[in-house]
Parts: sequence; C-alpha cells; structure tokens
Amino acid sequence: MALITTSEELAILCDEIDQGGRFAIDLEFIPERTYKPVLCLVQVATDKGVHLIDPLVHQDMMPLWNRFNDEKIRVVIHAASQDLDLIFNQFHVLPTNIFDTQIASGFAGLGYQIGYGRLVNQLLGVSLSKTESFTDWLTRPLTEAQVSYAMDDVHHLLPLYDSIAERLNSMGRFEWADEECKRYCSPEHFETENENAYLKVKGASVLDRRGLAVLRFVFEWRDQTAQRLNKPPRTILSDSLLVEVARKPPHKVEDLNRIRGIRPDQVKGFGQALVRAAQDGRAVQDSDLPSWPSSRGPSKRDVLIGDMLFAILKVIAYEEDLATELLATRDELQSLIKLHREKKLATKNVPLLNGWRFDLAGHRLVKMLEGGDLTVSIGSAETAPILLIFGEVETVVAD
Repeated sequence: MALITTSEELAILCDEIDQGGRFAIDLEFIPERTYKPVLCLVQVATDKGVHLIDPLVHQDMMPLWNRFNDEKIRVVIHAASQDLDLIFNQFHVLPTNIFDTQIASGFAGLGYQIGYGRLVNQLLGVSLSKTESFTDWLTRPLTEAQVSYAMDDVHHLLPLYDSIAERLNSMGRFEWADEECKRYCSPEHFETENENAYLKVKGASVLDRRGLAVLRFVFEWRDQTAQRLNKPPRTILSDSLLVEVARKPPHKVEDLNRIRGIRPDQVKGFGQALVRAAQDGRAVQDSDLPSWPSSRGPSKRDVLIGDMLFAILKVIAYEEDLATELLATRDELQSLIKLHREKKLATKNVPLLNGWRFDLAGHRLVKMLEGGDLTVSIGSAETAPILLIFGEVETVVAD
C-alpha cells in the first residue's frame, strides 16, 4: 500500500471522511528518543477503507486534525489518552465528538481497560498479530509486515464501534459511555502541572528544604536543556544525579568531578550551567524555601469507611455488569467521605455526585454516610442471594 504523502492525497481522504461522517484513527510514534514523541505514522479507517499517512514526509496534518473539531464527525479510537495527548500538545487540537472503544467496553460488560487485540478477538472473532509491537516506525520504507500491522490496528475499529454501540444501546448506557469520552474534549485532561514536577524526582524525599530549592533549579535547567537539544531529560542527567547535586551543591565546575556517575563529557559540555543552576538554588532566601506539600492521608476510620463504600461499589458493579473502576476510585471515595464530614456534598465536585454515577450508586453511598440503612444483594442463578445490610452493618443470607 502506498502511503499518503501529499496535500492532494490528504484532501481526498478528508473528503471521504466528510462524506462518511465518521472515521477511526490510530497513531504510531516513538517517545523515548526525543524530548517530545516523534509521530511516525497515522492510520485512518473510513467505511470505504484504510489509509496510511506518512507524517515524516507530509508534515502539514492540519486538514486531518481539523476533522477532530467538527461535531458532526465521529472519531473512533482505542485507548485514546496517549494519542490524543500527542495531538493536543504538538498540534493544539482537541476532539469534539470522540468515542474510545476501550472506555466504552467497560460500560458494555466487556472488561475494564481491555486491550485492542483481545477486544477484536472477543467481538469480531479475529486474531491479530503482535510481531511488530516494538518495531522501529521511523524506518523507511516500511516492510510489508509493518504495513499489515499498522492497517490491522485501525481496520477493525469501526466494526468494533458498531458492535459496542449496539450493546450499549440495548443496555441503555450509550449516553454514559459518550459522557465519559467527553473528558477528552477538555484541555485540562492533557495539561500537566509542571510547577512541582521536581518533587516527583525519585529520591527527592531525602532532601531538606534547601536541597529542594537546589533540586528545583537544576530540574528546570535539565528540562530546558533537554528541550533545546530535543533529547529525553534523563539522558541529560539522571534523576539520581540531580538529587546528588541537590544534596551536595557544587561551588565550581571541578566539584562535579567528585560526584560519582557524572561523566567527563557532561562536565565539559554543561558543567558551568549546572553549577549556576545549583548556586541559584543555594541563593534562595530562607523564607522562600520550598517544602513538601502536606501528605497527611486519611484516618484509619476513613480508610475503613472507604473500604466499606468500595465493597458496595463492587456489588453494584457486579449486579450491573459494569467495571467498578468506572464508578469511582478509592481516592474519589475518600474525597466523598471528606466532603460529607465537612458538609460540602452540595458542591458536587466528585464524579459520584453527578449524572449517571449518582443515579446508579452515588445516592446510595450518600444515604449510608448520612446514617441511613442500605441493602445491596449479590445475586446468582445457582445460589440464594446474599444481602448486605449497611446501617447495623450486618450480613445475612436470604431464605
């Protein structure tokens, strides 16, 4: 198959998308060699066929990305986060009508975070090859095996969409899945909090406040250097060496030679800049020194209540043939407990207090937190249902 490499060829594909009103997409990219992932191949499927676009040759992809902004065009994708993160951060485009078959599968009783190959086999009876999973997508020309693998990655997405949508509609849950996929339409989903990113460096917990100040400056220096050289930050200087520099800040370039692990070429290449960054950290006023955010966890009582709420969620999910994780995480349950204790449930800034989650489970958990009795049952075709009665917190087996 010939790759799309010209504006004229891409325009024909975009017309095909416009006429069909929907398309499926998958990206192949390499994230580990450069500061930002390198987009190597774009696979698109319409109801008429599969197309492969070579972004290494044809770099103006905006006509395709603009279809993401068209509310009338449905975009189908599997496990969308990484692909959409690349599109947002490199092309500044957000989808408006997206459907993630992985998310939707959790609502259809097909499993939470199910892989594409397993889903294709389960619903369509097709077994996909995994031989090119770790292939080098930067190589040209692509081999026949690479082309076949790339086409398979997108070829089955529209049939999957149709099958899952039919299941969801029969269960009355299509709107639930659609609502969940809309999280990809918000820039907040892809924007990362960089101000305190240095606190996530492995080993940083050994540092005092002065050490944290130095770490913040050398971390920022590393990130800026990596961005300028288009290299992964850890290839500039490893996390362990960042921490060591912060623990024993160098006063002059020669001091770097005493830090085990720093190579002579690193000292020669950017030793002065690294020392300046370390000294900037040393110069921070005591009153401005950073500190670790409060990490006080929930009390033992709240942990126990959270376990109880999670057990209820698992029962509800079992009865509804729904992935528990789609209802709430343990952290979200702790947020719910805290809001209840502070009498702030009306703020509704926890997913469980809104929409279908509240109708299905949230109102029952709130009832329990407020002291009401709550009964849930674990049904089975083979055995009598087990009733879990919360209030007096007792478990009985129905006659």
